[in-house]
Formats: sequence, C-alpha cells, structure tokens
Amino acid sequence: MVIAGVAAVAALLVPMDCATTRPVIVEPAVSVEATRPVPGDGAESNAADGSSATMTAPGSLDPAIAGPAGVPVASDAPATEPPAIVAVPSTVASSTVAPSTTPTAAPTTVPPAAPVDPLAQYRQPGWVAAENARPGTDAWKITADDAKSQVEGYADTTSARAGDTVTLFVASTSPSWHAEAFRMGFYGGAGGRLIWASGEQHTEWQRYAKIDQKTGLAEAGWDPSLRIPIDATWPPGAYLVKLTSGQGAHYVPLTIRDDAASPSLLIVNAVTTWQAYNEWGACSAYKCPYVKGLARANKISFDRPYAHAYNKGSADFLDHERPLIAYAEELGLDLAYATSIDLDAHPELAARHRAVITLGHDEYYTAAMRQALVDARAAGVNLAFLGANAVYRQIRLEPSTDGRARRVLVNYRSKADPIAATDPKLVTVEWHQLGLPPQQLTGMAYQCADVAGDIVLTNTANWVFAGAGASDGMVLRSLAGNEIDRVISDRETPPNVEIIGRMKVQCGKNVSTGNMAYYSTGSGAGVFSSGTIWWICGLDAEYCSVPANTPVVRAITANVLRTFAEGPAGTTHPSKTTKSG
Repeated sequence: MVIAGVAAVAALLVPMDCATTRPVIVEPAVSVEATRPVPGDGAESNAADGSSATMTAPGSLDPAIAGPAGVPVASDAPATEPPAIVAVPSTVASSTVAPSTTPTAAPTTVPPAAPVDPLAQYRQPGWVAAENARPGTDAWKITADDAKSQVEGYADTTSARAGDTVTLFVASTSPSWHAEAFRMGFYGGAGGRLIWASGEQHTEWQRYAKIDQKTGLAEAGWDPSLRIPIDATWPPGAYLVKLTSGQGAHYVPLTIRDDAASPSLLIVNAVTTWQAYNEWGACSAYKCPYVKGLARANKISFDRPYAHAYNKGSADFLDHERPLIAYAEELGLDLAYATSIDLDAHPELAARHRAVITLGHDEYYTAAMRQALVDARAAGVNLAFLGANAVYRQIRLEPSTDGRARRVLVNYRSKADPIAATDPKLVTVEWHQLGLPPQQLTGMAYQCADVAGDIVLTNTANWVFAGAGASDGMVLRSLAGNEIDRVISDRETPPNVEIIGRMKVQCGKNVSTGNMAYYSTGSGAGVFSSGTIWWICGLDAEYCSVPANTPVVRAITANVLRTFAEGPAGTTHPSKTTKSG
C-alpha cells in the first residue's frame, strides 16, 4: 500500500536546554511505499507449523481503534556533495600565426577527490572520548513515575547501521506524541546526548496482543507509525528512543553498530534475555496465563513493546547495562556495540576485538552466539562476564510471522521441542543438559536466584585489585544478588580458576555460596566473571535497589576493561589455581 508522509524531522539539531523545550524540526512531506507487510486482524497463523488458533489479550493500555492511516517519514539524509571540479587547459587557434614547433604537453586533469567515509570518525583512536566531550543532557530520563503510561512502542530491529531505516510501531491514547533518540554514555555525568528528534506524530491506539494458543507467542502486529533513517550523524552506541505523549513516556531500546570497526572492546547488549523476561501481552518465558495448559510461552516475539513495568520499556538496560556503558565511556575506552542477536547473525564480530564484554543478565544463547565466544577465546580474545547466569539456556531464533529473520525466540525448555527428532543438538534446554555447561566459558556454574548478600574479597594481590585499596576480607555490601554463580570442582571447570571473591547467601531453605573469579587460557585470553548480576549496580545505584560500592567496584572494573583492551590478558596475568568454594 502507499502511505502518505507528513512533516517529520530534519538532520539539523539545535543545542538547547532539553528540559524546557525541544527542537522544532520540519521537512517536506513525502510519499513512500510501505515495505513491511502488515498482518491482518483475522485468525491468521502465528505458529511456524501453520496453527491458526489465536486469541487476544490486553497490552498495557486501554483499547481504542486500529492503527494510523498513514506513516510519517523521518528523513535526515545528508545533502548531496557538489560534483568535483575538473581543471581543463584552454587552447587558442589562429589562421595568421604559424603553428609552434615546440612539443605540446598533454592536457592534464585534476582527478576528483576520493570520497570521504563519514563513519571514519568513529574508527579513530579516542573517538569515544571525543564523543563524550560533546554537550550532554539528562532529558532522556522519564522522571514521572507513570506506571500506566498511555504511549508505548517497539522497533522492527534491535540494532541498525548507517544506511538502515528503523521503523517504529507506536500506540497512544493521546492526540499526539513525539520521539527523541538519545545516545547513552557519560557526557559529563548527564548520561546521554540527543541525536535526533521527530515532530509531533498522530497515531491512534492499536489493537491488543495476539496470542497463539499452541506456543504462547504474543505479538503486537501493529501498523508502522514512523520511519527513522540512520546515517553517519548517529555514532555507534546504545540508544534509548524516548516516546513522549501528553499522558506519559516510554522507552524503545536500540543499538547502533559499525561492523567494519574493530576497537578494543565489544559491548554486547543482552536483548535475547531482555525479551525472554518481557511480559507485554501477558506471555513470557516464565508465564503465559492466557493459554490453557501452558505454564510459559515456548515462542516469544520481538514484535511487541517491552512492558512499561519493565523499567519503563527499557527492559534490563537501565539497571543491568547502562552504568557499565557510562563508566566505560567515562574512561575514554574505544568501544564497539552489538546485540546478542548480532552475535547470532555475525558470530565473527567477537573475534575482531581484544575483548567481549557481556553485561548483567545474559542468560539466553543460541548455538552460534555461544560458539562465537568459544572461537574468540581460542583466538586470544578476552571475555568479561559482568553479571551472572550467563550462557545458561540454549535458544533458537526464527523468522516472524511475516518472514523477517530472527524476530522469534524459541525456548521449549524440554526435549518436547519439535526439533528434537531431527537435530537434537539444537533442542532448547539448559546448556549443561547438552554437555556444554556455562563453566566451560565463564569458569563458574549457575548457583541460585532471588538471593541477596555480601561479597568478601580474597586473593587481593591479584591484578584486578591494583590501586583499588582492597584487602583480603574486605566486604562489598549487598552486591551478591539477585542471581549468583559459583566455582565448582568438576571436569568442565577450567583447572586454573582463581577465586577472588566469596559470597554466602540464603538460597531457599539452604545456605549457598558464590564466587568472583578469573582464569587464563592457553591462547592467552583472560576471562573475568563477577559472579553476581548486581555487579554493575555497584558502579551506579541510581536504577538499582542496592547501595553503590562505587570506589572499589569502579577500580576493579577499570582494571579489567583497561587490561583487556590491551590484548590477551592471560599472557601478562596468568591465573593461579584456587580451591573452589
């Protein structure tokens, strides 16, 4: 269908106090042809096996009517460069002048200048420090505690590159709403920089979630609301697109990546785990009350908003990831960004860097994602697991109901997975059930959830404590939780794991222990595991329920990031075996 555009955005943003006013940006209306098929409202199949049993369940808001009649198009493409000027020598002819016998030099031309890659600025050493020296803003924050926001939305992708177009799908009960894209970083403590903003948009409330009665797949299937062209004015990084209406605000996370760049550190946003815990539409990997006989969803769609109760639509980003990103950028380290889905689609990305950093809660892994880390470590790439419960469950990624790749997360959690008969290695169970337990990579096994306790530091002569003011027996209060890992003595655990922290927590009716650990490998790679999801909260407790242990946690984290950025840490810092416990 043909969708009429309206006034949206331009490429120019004017610095101003974002807390009091927003840029007013206008561009000519254009017409575009929709490229995304829009599912109908009937009982079309949501399941890969063609099952057509569907039902509707409420989203977060009150219903109104179906989606917009048109799709505003945001365009901020750079102006076309003027053509190169070519110098051509002139010649003069005369019938009265004898021709010269002096040899004439061949005409010369000035070749056009080589095209300048607008992304080259993000591939130079120091680009992150330069980016964070630019004026920031805290206007990205949703300050009102509006648990019943009347606007929400999602994007058609978890990540994008320059040249891509990101489509937003938005529902709102307000007469209008607008979108602002903030790159998240340090920025002098402001935490973000406004990169792009739309004009006011007009989208009516869209339909409820549709839930497949066989798999529990809940998807929005909304009509598109706004298209955002991504160009070189969007530096690589982690972004929050803030949707604001007269009745609330909501986040849409987005990662901007540059696959051609190879800075020292690759930060991976754990979007597969975010989506597994997303309860928008009532079904997640942990519950599905609208499907009789199904305790949890076996298939989970990325084509839906993150529930507003899930950190205002930011999922795990604000508490489990943002503090580390802000701190790494404050340190001026050169970074690349990707999502867990990117590791599945492009597993070679991991080996292009000196270290891969996984954040907070990174539980759900495809076979390709896991193998990407195994191959990177074998190539001497350092791994930092700044969380717990990482690489715990195997998943698969399947196309959406309209055919877009990697938009459905599959997780049956048992051998009832239909693929068991044809490819048992891809059955979606816990990795240890496939003979590939997490400790093969992280150095530790998953131990317990819903716990809280302290970390007692040990072996503080280890390099990670340099300059931290740490001593054996020092306690990091309330930093063990809400899930923890533990070093165990088995043949799957690297034999040279060095324990550098111990935890003791109440796990149900039993007392359980956990650890912080480091080990080196024959390839020279170093692997650091914090052993607790709350580690990143220790950097900045603004969005966490635990106190910040800022000085010591920051010093340890800085040591890990800086050392890992230099190259194979296991070569310069070989680990020393410590008794497990």
